[in-house]
Amino acid sequence: MRLSLAPLYLAAVMLAATIARAETVAPKVVDPLQPVRLTQPQLSGEIGRRIDDLIHKNFMVIDLDRDFVDPFRHRPPTDPPKDGRRYVGVGKVIDAGAKFAAYTGDPEVARRTTRLIDELMKSRDPDGYLGHMPVAPDGAQNYRNWILHDQEYALLGLVEHFRYCGDEKSLQYARELADYICETFPKNPHPENVCTAGLPESMLALYACTGEPRYLRFAADTPHGFIHGEVEHSSLRDWVKTSIGDPKTSHIYVNISRCYSQTMLHRWEPDDALLKSSRFILGELTRPGGCLFVIGSASDREQFSYTQNGRGAVSESCVTAYLIRWFGTLMRMEGDLRYGDRIERAVYNALFAAQDPDGRKLRYFTPFEGPRTYFHVDGFCCPGNYRRIVAELPEMVYYRTADGGIAVSLFNESKSLIEIDGGRKVAIEQKTDYPTSGKVRIAVTPSVGPVVGPSEAMEFPLRLRIPRWCPKAILTINDESPRELAPGEKFIEIRRTWKPGDALTLDMPMPWRLVRGHAMQEGKVALMRGPVVYCIGTAQNAQLIEKYPEPGQLVIDPESLGEPVADTSIRPDGLKVVARAWPPDDDRTGPAPLTVVLTEFVDPSGIATYFHVSDPSRTVEDELAGGK
Repeated sequence: MRLSLAPLYLAAVMLAATIARAETVAPKVVDPLQPVRLTQPQLSGEIGRRIDDLIHKNFMVIDLDRDFVDPFRHRPPTDPPKDGRRYVGVGKVIDAGAKFAAYTGDPEVARRTTRLIDELMKSRDPDGYLGHMPVAPDGAQNYRNWILHDQEYALLGLVEHFRYCGDEKSLQYARELADYICETFPKNPHPENVCTAGLPESMLALYACTGEPRYLRFAADTPHGFIHGEVEHSSLRDWVKTSIGDPKTSHIYVNISRCYSQTMLHRWEPDDALLKSSRFILGELTRPGGCLFVIGSASDREQFSYTQNGRGAVSESCVTAYLIRWFGTLMRMEGDLRYGDRIERAVYNALFAAQDPDGRKLRYFTPFEGPRTYFHVDGFCCPGNYRRIVAELPEMVYYRTADGGIAVSLFNESKSLIEIDGGRKVAIEQKTDYPTSGKVRIAVTPSVGPVVGPSEAMEFPLRLRIPRWCPKAILTINDESPRELAPGEKFIEIRRTWKPGDALTLDMPMPWRLVRGHAMQEGKVALMRGPVVYCIGTAQNAQLIEKYPEPGQLVIDPESLGEPVADTSIRPDGLKVVARAWPPDDDRTGPAPLTVVLTEFVDPSGIATYFHVSDPSRTVEDELAGGK
């Protein structure tokens, strides 16, 4: 039987070729891991389902004119409220739309994105000003906070539309907007008073597509940074983070975004100093008792925090998005698949919990203690950054390796025909219900073209990430003897001569883990299975919570944790587990009298992630504490 992958292959090749043509400047530092961009027919499973929901139930139904273009078309005759907080976030929508259009190949998605760009650019003044505030004498409107922030992300969105969709008009728009910023930003007498979170990222992205040195120089050498609650005022090249205690300069999203931009600059102008801030912040996030939450995100009132407070304005979606993006760039740069452990932790918990199970609503913050709420508008920063990072997930499953192999980072139902080196192609297909179970089957078929059939055997390395939550994975290739694999290395490499019909099975048992809390969660634990955190929600514990409104104070009997059972109320392959618990003031001399249902963290009714257990000896440290 000959399996035709021609449509999949051609779609992937066209997208890869579009991106390759767009990037004209070759990096001096070549990443040992090069992402393989999957398209919609190639990606299903939980990640594919979430992307599809976001496209069709959110992106395709939000009011682009009212919320994203009208503020630019109809500027107020006078300044907005004194705080000037009128950020729109249109550039982030363009960015996500470009990637969604390329991912789906859907003309309607493409037209919607192109129209948004055209209507936005019509709102510009003859001198190039793009903004939602009235023009002030001497161009002083550009010195107000949020104007530049909208301009810089609009610039990035235009560049990404060119990269992913090949639209030369968008590249021209991007040049014009970048030139306007390069002209006006240096005139600001107080540049330390404006947010510049996306400024270097957008200029470096444009440099990659044009080769114009002025964009590189602007990104690398222009001092920038909002010093009243975000980050130090410094050029990208000179910035070195050594402390995160000052609330004036500890805005986590802005700091992580600057770290990300430094990795971009490092690829063109290699300098180990550009990675110092990333190393420092990574250490502060990941050390035991550090800033990172068990759900994979961080931030308290948008700042770095060691308190592990889980209530209120925590786990900002912008932070979740940039952590995933930053972990991804570090993984590619270092060739270390262990960063995938952190990516999947954030994706399956903080990220997906920030989206309504129905797909329409998004969260600004995703607390892991107390009630969660959805954001009341479709614009501003967090909804846009959420769409952007979800649109990037198709690039985080497979990678080409520097030695002509393939690396698998995320386990998800998917298939692709990957060109590795010298024109050699390999069809790879994952069958799995991950993260519901840890069973993954990967079929590997050497190919001589877009139609997969009998072909010559091919030798190349296949690398797998073995998650650190898995104490012992079992690998079986074809009918060979099973092999035990332990986590801890950068990756597991299988170097062999692959033949048509070869397949490997990876069985990763998912035992329950009672993960110790720290700081405000000291003495409590979070329940985990695989990469998924569990919580106590109101929907399936209504009577219990009516009597015990703070379920995190319950004492759960770890012996009562049985096998998880199906729970399709949140997602199609979801799970829950029923446990027994004692009231907070019980002496625990008898059997636990209470029944409590723990559901996956994506449960929108979740109000408690940490709780007490009767046997502290059963608890473990988070396997991701420390290291990468």
